Amino acid sequence: MLAGSTGYSGAAVFCALAAVRGGAGLTRMGVPERIWNQVAAQTPECMCFPLPCDAEGRINTDAFDWIREEVSKADVCVCGPGLGRGGNLEKLVEMLTALDTPLVLDADGINNRRGHILNCPLVLTPHEGEFARMGGDLSRGREAGGRAYIERNPCVLVLKGHDTLVFAPGEETRQNTTGGAGLAKGGSGDVLAGLIAALIAQGLPPFGAAAAGVYLHGLAGDLCEAEIGERGMSAGDLLHAIPNALRQTGG
Repeated sequence: MLAGSTGYSGAAVFCALAAVRGGAGLTRMGVPERIWNQVAAQTPECMCFPLPCDAEGRINTDAFDWIREEVSKADVCVCGPGLGRGGNLEKLVEMLTALDTPLVLDADGINNRRGHILNCPLVLTPHEGEFARMGGDLSRGREAGGRAYIERNPCVLVLKGHDTLVFAPGEETRQNTTGGAGLAKGGSGDVLAGLIAALIAQGLPPFGAAAAGVYLHGLAGDLCEAEIGERGMSAGDLLHAIPNALRQTGG
């Protein structure tokens, strides 16, 4: 996982712990050295490494050789939660998509994506605003917009929102039926990215992992809402509900 920047350490924590809760056997995470202490202290189940960063607290090019080696050995990579924008991050995303390792791009991983870079198996997890910045068009509706996008850019697309949709070339669109408004809170998307990556790491193909991850994420939200209430639930509560969601679905 490549995540976090100054002011956005929580995104890295949520993503990493979601992967652990989702069943990933070993999670290795690179974060800017400026936030390493606080992230490492909150993720003892993960291997957390401090990476060189620029003056704004974003991963910089001095970390690229280490990143390339680590990602090449991994079953899957997540890039984006709390990553920040600008600096050398566009080059980072470009480098990652040139590798063969399956890649989940979330949040600022999407915002720093340039052009049609599709060399690796790619999962994109935008909300509607990010989808528009990617060049997506929702003027004819979410279903038509998502399908048109993957025809131009072959990838797995998770279009987040009410009844999240999952698209992939040659696959029937999946519409999710779990989850409620409580999932709109900050950090929820970071949890989803980590959960999808965990399922890929355990052998599911990217489209299946995305569809299953969205369902489990929503089910965890439903469990939180039943116990805590929609208004009071948080991304941290989702983490604790993931094992119960897996157990209910036989995972």
